Amino acid sequence: MKILKLLSLVLYLGLAGPAHGDPLVNLIVTPAAIDSRQHGLDKTADGKLIFSWVDNADDNNFVRFAFYQNQDWSAARTVVGVKGKLGAPPKVIGLSDGALLALWMDYPEGKKKSYWGRIYSARSTDGGSSWSNPALPNSKAAKVYDAQMSAAALPGGRLALVWTDMRAAQDEHRYQLFSTVIDEKGNAAPEHSLDTDVCSCCPVDTAAEQDSLMTVYRDHLPGEVRDMSVIRWVAGQSPTEASNPVYNDGWVIEGCPSNGPALAIKGERVAAAWFTAKNGQGYVKAAFSENAGRNFAEPAVLDSNAAGYVDAALLDDGSVLVSWRSRTGPEDVLKLAKFKTDGTLSKAVEVFKGSFPRWPSRDPQLKVIGDSAYVAWTDAGAKQVKLAAVSLVGW
Repeated sequence: MKILKLLSLVLYLGLAGPAHGDPLVNLIVTPAAIDSRQHGLDKTADGKLIFSWVDNADDNNFVRFAFYQNQDWSAARTVVGVKGKLGAPPKVIGLSDGALLALWMDYPEGKKKSYWGRIYSARSTDGGSSWSNPALPNSKAAKVYDAQMSAAALPGGRLALVWTDMRAAQDEHRYQLFSTVIDEKGNAAPEHSLDTDVCSCCPVDTAAEQDSLMTVYRDHLPGEVRDMSVIRWVAGQSPTEASNPVYNDGWVIEGCPSNGPALAIKGERVAAAWFTAKNGQGYVKAAFSENAGRNFAEPAVLDSNAAGYVDAALLDDGSVLVSWRSRTGPEDVLKLAKFKTDGTLSKAVEVFKGSFPRWPSRDPQLKVIGDSAYVAWTDAGAKQVKLAAVSLVGW
């Protein structure tokens, strides 16, 4: 009983102390249990952090989340329980009207079937205490590749959803990007094609500025070149412009490296971060655009011995905050760094050093709220989802 009371006190206080001795990095004790996985971060319309994860018990997977604000946790809540495996990490997203929208991916008949999953969505207007009936936001023709889905909140309580589709994979050996918009009542609009030939299993990232959206992804170009491209589109419409490269790395690889990019938008300024491994050396790079992604400046090399798995956020001073996994011997180091628009490093910290799991829990997540950056990851050694807060004061 004393142990339970002590644990409850730690959970209430939230912060568990500095991680790896860096006073700027505080490890937060979370409600996620041992054997948790598939972490996620977002924020509500009024600025609370949404921390999500998956708990497993007897081959049942439970999509769970809790709010974190002022070093205090809300009660943990369950969105749905699914028999069997889940695909891409679920998402619990704060919408502009104060509602929540949850997305998760399971498999037909509860079994993994040729990498083909199904996306479900549900909406909550009471902070997650209750949820609408799960709905499929795709057409019957959709064959969602289980490695990824991305989403961005839109004005009016709507949400843009992007996924990789396999409907042309078997006969034409092409994977495609599709999009839809889920309205304020949870109904999905007709889907639109964003790109007809993309790298199959690299996660993509989507960001919105009002109804203007951008999706960054690893393209599949002639000669098995797999560099980053960005497509600009408007919610509910097919793109009217062709995609354009973020940067021509010239990475040729006959297969998908399962290592996707990240994107952040503030007005006309866009920042993209990504991993490339031309000539067998792993790089993490970042580049800025000052014209809403139509052109990107020469990228800065953030790490030349990297494992990748990036995330990014733009700060109010115009700089970009990037998280990624760096290689340092048998274990990876989860790093967080701020880079100015001229590519110079402003500040960097090590958030975690240890082992990371494989897909679908390998990609750390980043979210900035106020003067704090929150980073979530799954610690393979501890078999648990972890969360850290990094103070940005003075950066």
